[in-house]
Amino acid sequence: MQCVRGNTSYGLNLFTNNGDQTITDLGTGLMWAKADSGVGMNWSNALAWVQTKNSASYLGHSDWHLPNAKELQSIVDYSRSPDTSGSAAIDPIFSCTTISNEANQVDYPWYWSGTTHARANNSGAAGAYVCFGRAMGYMNSAWVDVHGAGCQRSDPKGGSLTGYTYVPFGYYNSGAPQGDAVRMYNYVRLVRDVVPEPGMLGLVACAALALLKKRQVLQCFAQ
Repeated sequence: MQCVRGNTSYGLNLFTNNGDQTITDLGTGLMWAKADSGVGMNWSNALAWVQTKNSASYLGHSDWHLPNAKELQSIVDYSRSPDTSGSAAIDPIFSCTTISNEANQVDYPWYWSGTTHARANNSGAAGAYVCFGRAMGYMNSAWVDVHGAGCQRSDPKGGSLTGYTYVPFGYYNSGAPQGDAVRMYNYVRLVRDVVPEPGMLGLVACAALALLKKRQVLQCFAQ
């Protein structure tokens, strides 16, 4: 067993709706676009789409990036899912496009990360994504949620679906134990780094402590 100590507020989201279609998480220092891309695309097109948004100074900023896997995981809300809350696994402060999944159910997208998944053959042809809806697979002749909302998986960044098996209404990897669904066209949620304004760090610390104390009222005094 490895013991560890450190920041007890690690992992707590402190979302603020900025009123301009952006959401700032004071817990991580990241600003997110409230809405997603609205359409699926392959990994290379996702990178190009981000650059197009930067060229247009989307929502007033030109330094958006494709989130890495850890950044995407930071906004997963594991208390929510299509089957438990009828929603995506994310705080309702965000908006999510609805889709129809392989089982023809109303569902929510998988989102690309900028993280490459290194495979056993040292190929970098797969990109990691996070499921904010059901993580589908084909088992026992049926499409089912095999991993659950919030899981991280990887799929080819592009190319052909030749080599995968099709059954209505999607492709799956017949070599995977759970028959993981294969999607090359996933969605994008933009993110950028933000620098707290002077005096904001103290506010963040108090807010985090309030969450740790089950949101009981705290008094913070300036030193």
